Amino acid sequence: MAPLVVITPAQVLDTRAPRDFSLYPRKFLAAGDSWFSIGALNLAKQSNLLYEMEFSSTCAVVHCGSPGDSPSRLDDRARDPCFMALLTGRQARRWDGLLISGGGNDLILALGTTPIGTPPRQRLLLTQPEWGDAGLGTDRYISEDGWAAFATYIRANLDDLIKLRDSGINHGVPIFMHTYAYLTPRHAPAVRGTKAWVAPALHDHGIPPADWTATCHNLQGRLADLLLACAGDQRRYPNLHVFDTTTVPLLPASPSSTGESGDWMNETHLAWRGYEKLALPWARGIEAVLQRAAPV
Repeated sequence: MAPLVVITPAQVLDTRAPRDFSLYPRKFLAAGDSWFSIGALNLAKQSNLLYEMEFSSTCAVVHCGSPGDSPSRLDDRARDPCFMALLTGRQARRWDGLLISGGGNDLILALGTTPIGTPPRQRLLLTQPEWGDAGLGTDRYISEDGWAAFATYIRANLDDLIKLRDSGINHGVPIFMHTYAYLTPRHAPAVRGTKAWVAPALHDHGIPPADWTATCHNLQGRLADLLLACAGDQRRYPNLHVFDTTTVPLLPASPSSTGESGDWMNETHLAWRGYEKLALPWARGIEAVLQRAAPV
C-alpha cells in the first residue's frame, strides 16, 4: 500500500513549473472542511483524512484547502477559486474523482446559532420552554423545523456541487464524501485561548450536561443519514458516494477532558490515529468504486 501524495494547488497552477502527473495512476481533486486541514496546535500529533489515506498504488490529490481550525461551510469550500479553476477552468484536467469533506462544520456552525432573538425554525436546538415531552428522548431538544431547513441547505449545496462538476470536462466523475465520527461535547477548544464550539452551544440552550453527548450524536446521526440518503438518490446526485465513518469504532474522548483524549485531539478534530482508522477503509471504498467503473 502507498500513502496518498498531497499536492497544493500552487504546484499545479504555476505554469512556469507545471506538475507532472504521469507517475500517478489516479489523480484526485479535494476540497473540504477542517477534517482535510492541519490544525495549529500539536502539529506532531495532528493529521487529517487525506494524510492517512493509502491506496494499492501511488495516487495523488490536489488539496484546495488551507491549514486551520476554523469551521468552514460546505458552500465556501466548493466555491474556492483554486478548486473551481482546477475543476472547470482553463487549467482544469480530467480527475479520477473529487474528494469532498463537508457538512460537519456546517452542523457545528448551525449549532452555534444564538437562541436570543432567533426563532426555532432558524436554529437546530430548542431552549427549555420549547422542549418537547421527555418521552421523545433527545429529540425533545431539537427543532424539527430548524433541522428541515438545515437538510434543505445541505441538499441545495450538493445540487450546486453536482452542477459545477457537470459544467466542464469533469462531467460525471465520481464524488466521494464521508460522514463524521461521533464526538463528545467538551471544553476542549481547537485553538488555545478560545472556546470550544459544541459544548457552549448546548450550554447556551440549557440542555442538561448529562444529555450533551446523546444530543450531539442524535444530530450527527441525522447528518449521516442525510448524506447517505443523498448518495442513494442517484437520479438527483449521480455518481455521489458517501462512506459512513460512524460505523468505524473509535476511542471516545472523556467528557471531562480539556485536551487530547481517546482518538481525539480536541472537541471536534481527531488525532492522527483516529483519522487513520477512518481514512484506510474510506480509501478502500474509493478504490472499489473506481475498479467497478473501470472499462473491461
